[in-house]
Amino acid sequence: MSKTPWNGDPRGGAQVAAYIGAQSVVQRLNCVVPGCWRMSFAAVDGELLAAAADGQTRRRLYLTCRLHVTLPEQLNGPAVETVYEDIGECEAGSLAGLKALYSDARKRAGVAAGIGAYLYTALAAVVLPLGPGPRQVECVRRSGKSDLLLLSPDTERWLRNGYRTRMASETVVQDLGPILSHGEPDDEMGQGESTDAAAHGTVEEAAPPAASNGHGDLVTVDFGGLGPTPPPAA
Repeated sequence: MSKTPWNGDPRGGAQVAAYIGAQSVVQRLNCVVPGCWRMSFAAVDGELLAAAADGQTRRRLYLTCRLHVTLPEQLNGPAVETVYEDIGECEAGSLAGLKALYSDARKRAGVAAGIGAYLYTALAAVVLPLGPGPRQVECVRRSGKSDLLLLSPDTERWLRNGYRTRMASETVVQDLGPILSHGEPDDEMGQGESTDAAAHGTVEEAAPPAASNGHGDLVTVDFGGLGPTPPPAA
């Protein structure tokens, strides 16, 4: 995320954060409330985006996302709509473009509804030293831009294993329950995260598919006979 003090050096370390991808937000909504949610997007109020006094071009873009969830308050009762809202942002010159802006807005609105909120409450902050070695954060200097902080595949794998251990601890399971599986592959990255990262060119070439469907059981949803009728057996 950003540089932080490490062993007396005010900028000798970097904070590492767990995150959730925009596709994972969609997956979780489709798993828990299929057909009962929608998202709407809108530009941020102009008064909040007033141009700087010196007339410089705005460096960041902003987009409001509203997550609408419609469910009955009581069994067989009338449906009630609840709205969760937050604002996404991205650099105006980002190569990812508007997709990154929409993805960030989706994720933030999802967190407002509780999706992935545990990432901010159940996990202690992780700080690693800057450096090229294992379990360190590589710092790439860029002329005219902020430094780029990178994780090696081995360090990321080590962090993911630590995340899995933490989320399976007695304290977290008691507070949050077991992790819901959505059919993650064996590369230790959820489908949503890998899809979101691939769109930005940050995932290595995919390995051959594994024999299993991933860690844990697949979540199944009973749609009560809705949807297309399956073709007759040959």
